Amino acid sequence: MEKIPEAERIAWQAYVHYRRIATGLLMMMGVLTFLGYLLPYYGIIEDSFLLNVMRTGTQAGFIGGFADWFAVTALFRHPMGIPIPHTAILPMQQKRLGQGLGRFITRYVFTKEELTQTLNKIDFPSILAQYLSNPANIEICSNIILKSVPNMLDRFEDGRASNFIGRIFSRLLSGESLSPLMVRALRTMVDNEHHQEVVSFLLEIIKKNLKEKEQDFKDIIQDRVREQGGRFLGWMIGGSIASKVLVAVSKEMDRIDPQDSDLRHGVAEWMKKEIDKFETNPERGEKISEALKVFVDHESVQEWREDIWQKIRLMVEEDLENNEGWMKTLINDTLTYLATQLREDPVVREKVVNTIQSAVIRSLPHTQEWLIRFTETVVAGWDSNALVARLETRVGKDLQYIRINGSVVGFLVGIILYLFLYLCFGHTN
Repeated sequence: MEKIPEAERIAWQAYVHYRRIATGLLMMMGVLTFLGYLLPYYGIIEDSFLLNVMRTGTQAGFIGGFADWFAVTALFRHPMGIPIPHTAILPMQQKRLGQGLGRFITRYVFTKEELTQTLNKIDFPSILAQYLSNPANIEICSNIILKSVPNMLDRFEDGRASNFIGRIFSRLLSGESLSPLMVRALRTMVDNEHHQEVVSFLLEIIKKNLKEKEQDFKDIIQDRVREQGGRFLGWMIGGSIASKVLVAVSKEMDRIDPQDSDLRHGVAEWMKKEIDKFETNPERGEKISEALKVFVDHESVQEWREDIWQKIRLMVEEDLENNEGWMKTLINDTLTYLATQLREDPVVREKVVNTIQSAVIRSLPHTQEWLIRFTETVVAGWDSNALVARLETRVGKDLQYIRINGSVVGFLVGIILYLFLYLCFGHTN
């Protein structure tokens, strides 16, 4: 017998104690039966009605106790070491035992109903809010998200990027109003001056398009001068005016490019006011969302998506190298705001609970199959002696009660049957 772990020693001692009682009772029934025949045979005592009653009871008690001993022992090992068929059932059927145990767990324990009741008792929003209330945890989550960004960017290099940009903007802007999280993100961007990078990005796109389509713009301006002043005036000064207009625009773009330009400060103030209006005026937010959606879905914008994607990627990759970049600040502030929403906003709390419960329930069939295979593998890999020791330690005490009951009930039934036959026929032969 392998050494029993200290945690199971009490259960093992109880099992050994009741096994001795059951074995002692079985031996007592056997000895009394033997004496019930031996003593009258040598004339030490005479046969009598009482002796017949007791002898019949001890016979039945011994048979009942022995049969239960055989049945209990056959579960774990070969009785008396004899390899009788259909004995040592558990060690010989470990794989089936593990499979059956796994199925029992998935059918009666790990069920949809039980999981739903358990999940309803767990306050997931409060747990998440408590976790995100710790700045160290926010830093961990932020770093994980930032580290996953390069891999996410690589996944969009197969042509899906431009389509994704169109879909994501359309979906974000198709709601009834801008999301509170989006408003929070915009406000954080402006307060930390990170919007200037976006302005620079847009100015660069405008400059690039002015340069690439300079001749087209000249033709448009010349046509406009010709329409207003006539063909002769258009021919004389149309080209000169177009060149001066484009040069002036280019100079103005260069003038507003530095970080401290008046236009940039004006843009920042305008954005702050618009963000305030988004929060206080839902109808304005809806109109802006609809206008932006029309803009994003326009054919001319769709042609720029790939170029926009490359610019965005370059800007993101450069920002990732900065420990104080706008992305990290945005993620940290968003997580902080999310913690507040998880504590105070019942709608957000309900969405979190429903999302977690839905995810768990959807994965339940796969998890149940995995649990069956896992239990089967674990039980099949157990050492046979260790398996027997575990099971006997846990259920051995109850099984010894079966043996005790077999001897006692057999004894009583034997007596009752003898008396019944005697009353009916006057003898038991």
